[in-house]
Amino acid sequence: MTVEIDQLIADWKNKVNIAGQNLLELQELPAYQRLCGGFLRVKLTGITATRVTPALEAMNDLFQHFDLLVQTIDKAIKLRQQLPRFLSTQKTSEIVQLLTGASIELPMVQTPLSERELLTGANTNKITPAQLLEVMQNAFTVARDAVLAVDHAWTHLDMMLADAEAQIFSMQNLALSLNQDCQSELIQAASAIASLRQTIEHDPLGTSEVFKQQVQPMLAQVKATLDQVIKQQNEIRDKLATAKNLLQQLKEIHTKAIAAFAECQDKVLDHSILLPPLPEEQIEALKQWLMRLETKLAEGLVNPIIVGLDNWTIKAREYIASEQQAYAVNNAPLQTRQELRGRLDALQAKALARRLIEDTILTELALQAKQLLYSRPTPLNKAAELVSQYERRLNGKQ
Repeated sequence: MTVEIDQLIADWKNKVNIAGQNLLELQELPAYQRLCGGFLRVKLTGITATRVTPALEAMNDLFQHFDLLVQTIDKAIKLRQQLPRFLSTQKTSEIVQLLTGASIELPMVQTPLSERELLTGANTNKITPAQLLEVMQNAFTVARDAVLAVDHAWTHLDMMLADAEAQIFSMQNLALSLNQDCQSELIQAASAIASLRQTIEHDPLGTSEVFKQQVQPMLAQVKATLDQVIKQQNEIRDKLATAKNLLQQLKEIHTKAIAAFAECQDKVLDHSILLPPLPEEQIEALKQWLMRLETKLAEGLVNPIIVGLDNWTIKAREYIASEQQAYAVNNAPLQTRQELRGRLDALQAKALARRLIEDTILTELALQAKQLLYSRPTPLNKAAELVSQYERRLNGKQ
């Protein structure tokens, strides 16, 4: 039994030491000193007063309860020291009663209904150490959270308001550069911040709440608006760069299509297969359209520019595809003419190797084919037939 009592006392001594240390650390916080200290005590208002005042009152009760708990544990320790060598049932019972029974007398305390039995009265003035410790724990949690919340607000609010003012200044300049009218919202936010600076000392929690619920959402909304404008402008810049690149591609392929069309008309007899390039007026109209879009962008018209650039890009890609087709069609006869020349040269080299270069029929076919292939305009079908005849004659002589 002695061992059990010693263990019980040791457990309570440890609990008291931990509780005392935590109470001391809370009491030494600068925020706690400002909230409770003498003539420097801050007069609280608003949300802070509503939350902190009862918490501080609970702290006063907490210190009184702590003293009662310490007295009870000290009394148990003294009784333990008085135990005779041979166990005294009476003394042992007194110690157990002190540490586990309703041994601590409190001022009249209203017992919560949830803790009453059917025959328990609404008021009680005795409580066990364990029950008192639980009451103290709850009071400590409430007081600690309230004091730390005030401490955090006092520590960070000035910096938060300064950061918000810096954001306002930055967003004002950004809005001006983007030609956006956000002035009224930013002025309203700045005015709110100036007002909040006057309430930090006496109502830090209320100040923090107003800042989070009113000022921060206002600044976030302005920032979101400006970010959207920046995103749109970046999108427009990208689309403009793409459009200018497409216009350059169109000019290049258009030039090639015109050149191939003119050269084919000059060098090839059958013009029915040719595909005329786009008229210059269409290319110029597309160029002027892009210039008008750039002008509107300079005037700050964002959404119409995005739609206009999308439509312009579609039309430009259609024109490029059309000119690529025209170039391919108009260049094909020229390539055929060149390929027939090369093919004839290769066949003549083969004839020379086979010692058939002086064959009269081959000589005549080569002469006729060269006359057609090196004259303007060339009848491609006839020239191709002569080259084919040369090849058949040469292969037949093999």
